Amino acid sequence: MEIYFIRHGETEWNRKHQLQGRSDIPLNDTGLAEARKLARYFRDTEFDKVYTSPLARARKTAEIIMKDREPKPVEVSELREMSFGVGEGMNLSGDPISPELRNLKDFFNAPEKYQPPKGGESVEEVTARCKAFIDNYLIPDEPTCKRVLAVAHGGIIRGMESVVLGLPKAEFWTSPIIPNCGAVVLSLKDGHLSITKTIDIIGEEEKSFGRF
Repeated sequence: MEIYFIRHGETEWNRKHQLQGRSDIPLNDTGLAEARKLARYFRDTEFDKVYTSPLARARKTAEIIMKDREPKPVEVSELREMSFGVGEGMNLSGDPISPELRNLKDFFNAPEKYQPPKGGESVEEVTARCKAFIDNYLIPDEPTCKRVLAVAHGGIIRGMESVVLGLPKAEFWTSPIIPNCGAVVLSLKDGHLSITKTIDIIGEEEKSFGRF
């Protein structure tokens, strides 16, 4: 089974480098155009199931990809972006950072030291959600599905990669974040997941990987 994990299109908070997390920020005009390009890219690709984060930016991306096609996207709570709690909306490179929120920088620079702010999720909680999605949705799909689409978020896709590769917490950000409307493609065979390639669909670049 082949699984395409897609990151949603651009939002204004993406453009301004603000932490979005669970904040329900819609696609901007660029994000809508990116999603329409995805729809063209996948127009001849058949999916047996389509899953999406319930957050508007992911859900709208999935709806545009699958417009006038079946199956319709199914919302899955496990695919929601990582919560940054009271730190959501911050620009870590531009906004003054209080002592309470200083640990947010650790998430990207030293994830093994990261302590989430009030209302936020830990790295362990996010990877646990990713594993739950794999165990409760992808593994059961293997006997009946050839190809699955899942539209989610940058943090969630990194969490999925971490679970698949068995990475320690310190290596959560070892690989570059997938760009808006980029994809990580997984292969599932006999219950074993591997990463086969990443695709920058907007930039029209593809990178293939050996079996992990």
